[in-house]
Amino acid sequence: KNQESDKMKFERKIKTIFYGMEFSHGIRRAIVSALALIYFLSLGFNIVAITTLFALSTLIMTFFEFPTGAIADYDSRKKSMMISFFLIFISFLGIFLFKEFWILAGFWILNDIAWTFTSGANSAWAIDAINGAKHKSKIANLISRRDVSERLGLIVGGIIGFFVIAINFRFIWLFISILYLVLFFIIGKYMEERNFKPEKVPHNYLKKVLIKAKESVDFIIHKKNRQLRALMLGDFFGIMSEAAFFLAVPLLFVQIFNVKVEQFSGIIAIVAALTIISPIIAEKVTNKKGIRKSMVIAGILTSALIISFSLSPSVITAIVFLVILKFNLAIVGVVGETATHVEFDSKIRASLDSATNIIWAISSAMAVFLAGISINFFGVINTLLICGGISFIEAMIYLFGLKKD
Repeated sequence: KNQESDKMKFERKIKTIFYGMEFSHGIRRAIVSALALIYFLSLGFNIVAITTLFALSTLIMTFFEFPTGAIADYDSRKKSMMISFFLIFISFLGIFLFKEFWILAGFWILNDIAWTFTSGANSAWAIDAINGAKHKSKIANLISRRDVSERLGLIVGGIIGFFVIAINFRFIWLFISILYLVLFFIIGKYMEERNFKPEKVPHNYLKKVLIKAKESVDFIIHKKNRQLRALMLGDFFGIMSEAAFFLAVPLLFVQIFNVKVEQFSGIIAIVAALTIISPIIAEKVTNKKGIRKSMVIAGILTSALIISFSLSPSVITAIVFLVILKFNLAIVGVVGETATHVEFDSKIRASLDSATNIIWAISSAMAVFLAGISINFFGVINTLLICGGISFIEAMIYLFGLKKD
């Protein structure tokens, strides 16, 4: 009984730290994803130059995914995340202090590189620490609660943005910087690694990275892993649609509907509040419905909702469609990530997660770069409509690529 009690206490501690990190990431995402483009535009930079920076930064990030994944798989997930949070602190401090484009570009790229030390490592640490591998319901529970925590962060981030931007837009980056410095110290003091043994491989670090990269690629292309490949391909198109869509969303509100920047930050908080239980609903769908059916239906609905949002006649209808879309995307996220982690091998979980993040990075970079050009030449609304078409392609990949439940 004492052992069982200790195990439950340890799991609660793991989940508290994990959800706390995601809460902080939610605050950052509410601010960065929604407001970065608008902030750079407010400094007088050209939209194509900005989106090209965002795209190139994301591509540069891909070169660090496997090396940082190998750190997490060979040495320590905790060490990897501490490096990440300290570098994020530095990067946002730089964005706060400077206004010159090329200096800002350097710190923006540093932020994306810093993120690679967390991507893959955080989920791998939590799933292995609670012995969740190969248990679909356990992973779905962890991921859905993680997403609720992130949405709580989105609410708080939106509220913070509403008040801070009204005072001075620039101070929002200082706030994020301090947040991640605090997170760095919390992780250093409280994070524990159990059920994880560092691998003592007699090779230099470059060799270790190449070994993990080869193991990951071999695993993905193995004939028995067709389900994983279909999930990754569908995810590629889904990410393209989402990245371009959420890049254009602030412009629809600010430029088309003439909403003030701080008011848009408030809208982000409202949308997050109205969709806070969506990951829990997604968890129920994951456990009750099959992977294929859930992903196909959700993909088709995503396409329809993006198109409906794009053609919204007012701010209110746009918010309504955005809320429904967020609910639907939560299902896509929880079901898809759960299915992917079930397919993963625990020994290379962080590296495989890094591989999926490389796919995310390439897809996102393509989408952001092309979206910038599309917005410049065809306008915000037409760009959003194209995003809806890409989501439909995602749904068809799941329909014909995934095995029947």
